[in-house]
Amino acid sequence: MVKTILHADDSPSVRRWVAEQLNELGVKVVSVADGDAALQVLKESPCDLLLTDLEMPQLDGLALTAAVRELPHYRFLPVLIFSSRHPNDVAPERRQGVNVTGWITKPIEPEDLRRWVRRLLPR
Repeated sequence: MVKTILHADDSPSVRRWVAEQLNELGVKVVSVADGDAALQVLKESPCDLLLTDLEMPQLDGLALTAAVRELPHYRFLPVLIFSSRHPNDVAPERRQGVNVTGWITKPIEPEDLRRWVRRLLPR
């Protein structure tokens, strides 16, 4: 069965790049422009991994992750944050209680992205 990755990022060029990089893994990538749209997709469709940008309008990556953890079916969904900021540069109170599985600091090397995805996708 094909695994589905939901990717939330407000940058169209980043969404295209991520989809291109992950195509060779044989996964389905669903791309959305913000956290609100990501939550809507999760409520309507099964998903195996969430990739999200940290800084987005409306619902940012940390707020999205916290909201995802409230959905019973997705309490343990792997979540990978993309950011130009290192996690230690994000205020601890913003990170507290948000269970992020991984964090990639931009710029992202294609093989690093694929390695993370292979590691986090359920078998």
